[in-house]
Amino acid sequence: MPKINGTAYLLQVGGTALPDQTEGSISLSMETRDITTKSSAGFRELAESTRSGSISVSGLVDDGGSDALSTLMTSYAARTSVSVIFGLDAASGTDPEHNFTCSTAYVTSLEASGATEDNVTYSATLELSGAIVIDTTAE
Repeated sequence: MPKINGTAYLLQVGGTALPDQTEGSISLSMETRDITTKSSAGFRELAESTRSGSISVSGLVDDGGSDALSTLMTSYAARTSVSVIFGLDAASGTDPEHNFTCSTAYVTSLEASGATEDNVTYSATLELSGAIVIDTTAE
């Protein structure tokens, strides 16, 4: 089975891949509830609770006006949610399997930086709200 090339793994906002991405990651977690009782023989017992996720992305800033920083800043400034897909971009020609989809995400952190004689870059974190679905079936 071929391995997935990370170059094709992108964050898509509203169905469009953010341009000039250099890195991206998704983190999923589940909180637990303590259900330890006196009959637990001194061992802690846990049960499932709330699941959550966040996506971090970074890339280069383009001064053309349609860059990722502008897209993310618009959502951040308006405090509006965006729909996201994190995974294989359909334009890569690869079946979009292993895509994480969430219909509601909020930009909770946004940073832009530039050093002397270096590229201007951005980084952002999006917190996911509601169901997070992973598609593991090749189309």
